[in-house]
Amino acid sequence: MKKNYAIKGLSIIVIAFMFSACKKSNNSSSSTSGTRMAFAVSADNSASSFASSTGSSLTTNATASITWTSGIANIAYFKLDAKKMNTEIEIKTKSLLNVDLFAPVPTVISTAIDTGTYSEIEIKVVLEKSTSGPIPLTLKGNFTTSTGTVIPIEFDFNDNAVIKAEADNVTVDGKTDLATIIKLHLNKLISNTAAAALEAATRTGGVIVISSTSNTAIYDVIKDKITDCGGFERFEHHDKKDRKNDD
Repeated sequence: MKKNYAIKGLSIIVIAFMFSACKKSNNSSSSTSGTRMAFAVSADNSASSFASSTGSSLTTNATASITWTSGIANIAYFKLDAKKMNTEIEIKTKSLLNVDLFAPVPTVISTAIDTGTYSEIEIKVVLEKSTSGPIPLTLKGNFTTSTGTVIPIEFDFNDNAVIKAEADNVTVDGKTDLATIIKLHLNKLISNTAAAALEAATRTGGVIVISSTSNTAIYDVIKDKITDCGGFERFEHHDKKDRKNDD
């Protein structure tokens, strides 16, 4: 049987990897409960429609739209902070590269966790600006103008960002594992204002490239929304015999 716990915060993104953990307390013993907390990430709401606008006047009879079709994330690390009574637990991963946000079956990352009721759980997905290697986030798709012209679009995010998700009063009962899927809500990235700007955006080889060096005004608008586009709804309890070997 599954028990669901409501989530109040936001957040983003993961691939199979084992957490290394440490406790901020005088008790340094490791978890012996045999319970694991698992996370997966995927993109959703990949298609969005927008009212076309010119200046401050909306043209209600014309719409533009974006459909994202692929996405890759390169994550500096994941961090899990949890609080149980007077004990704070901090768990951090190594870098996770080439995460497919559109994979049909999201890959799971999990960590061992002690039993008990946690008054607070916070997940941080940390993206760090790259100077040489792969950039933190790339999205590709198609932008359809208000006149029906379809133009390839690419969003190349190369800046620092922290995406957070928070939960309250999560119970780890020791009998079941916990799991949740973190969603990246792509429809939150583009506003009507940004969509209108895309109509007149510069194209590189026929592609609308949005990056820190191309269509920078649009890039800055989307960049401000990165931290607010993630979230998950609940934790679910799963039978331990159904646990996948993600170690």
